[in-house]
Amino acid sequence: MSFKDQVVFDIAEEKFKYLNRENKNLRNRVDIVELNKRLNQTKKINFYNNAKIVTASILLLALVAMISLKV
Repeated sequence: MSFKDQVVFDIAEEKFKYLNRENKNLRNRVDIVELNKRLNQTKKINFYNNAKIVTASILLLALVAMISLKV
């Protein structure tokens, strides 16, 4: 039976690891198309969530108003 090695995270060792990169010409670049796609998807989800909340709030207020008019 073999056990997996435990991963040890040492802050002192990992702190400046990025300074010792092999390939310093490599830059972290963001794909703007992918970024825009994710942003648009997030906006759409947020819009639908906000629409659901507003609709539920209006229905609740209408229900409260109907109940108060009957009394």
